[in-house]
Amino acid sequence: MSTSLKRTTIFLTVEQHEKLRRLAFEQRTSMAKLLRDAALEIIEDEEDIREGLKALSDTAGTMTWEQYKKRRAEMKRRDDL
Repeated sequence: MSTSLKRTTIFLTVEQHEKLRRLAFEQRTSMAKLLRDAALEIIEDEEDIREGLKALSDTAGTMTWEQYKKRRAEMKRRDDL
């Protein structure tokens, strides 16, 4: 299975370019691969954040803080009897 790639251009400072070049050399890979991997991490992190926020907005089966405190107080009263 081959993956179709799309060319893009980015601008790096001389320092960024040199650090990326050295890192690619040390890892025996290409600068392009390092950049693709970094982009994928950003995309996956954003997807995780969106899914997490969606899950947090689902309140089914939950209770408010006030409901929780009331329930705990009732349970404590029953235990004290």
